[in-house]
Amino acid sequence: NKQVVLLHGVTSSGKTELYSHLIEEAVKKGQQVLYLVPEIALTTQITSRLKRYFGSKVGVFHSRMSDHERVEIWAKVLGSYNRRKDSYQIILGARSSLFLPFSNLGLIVVDEEHENSYKQFDPAPRYNARDMAVVLGYQNKANVLLGSATPSFESYFNAKAGKFGLVELEKRHG
Repeated sequence: NKQVVLLHGVTSSGKTELYSHLIEEAVKKGQQVLYLVPEIALTTQITSRLKRYFGSKVGVFHSRMSDHERVEIWAKVLGSYNRRKDSYQIILGARSSLFLPFSNLGLIVVDEEHENSYKQFDPAPRYNARDMAVVLGYQNKANVLLGSATPSFESYFNAKAGKFGLVELEKRHG
């Protein structure tokens, strides 16, 4: 019932499987999805899994890409607004992907929301991508899912106080 939900699940509880189902629901509605990961190194593992499910609808965006690659991703995210066939509905990325020109954002997944690498210290602008994801969600009327086995104090407090929804997975999947 809340726009922002903390998914607190023990390791191997099936959080990624839940993400996939929610992404699929958003894609079926024609909405865009932003899947944030704390480290660029994690993108290859998750990218292959998402591409298996969603094929060419998945794009990857991070700061180690060349300017040319970033412009291409930017255009394909923007192309979703024009319903172009080569556009991306799902972006898997690090902090900087929050600045892409989403036109119909329906879901933001912040995986491992407790990670300190979501905080941008240098260069400017300085920001916390987890907190920005919540703001971006409110601005776009998009649902935000914060996932972690060890949630940050702030997110857990907000969930317990009723500001965020709270879903707890206490058992391992299977």
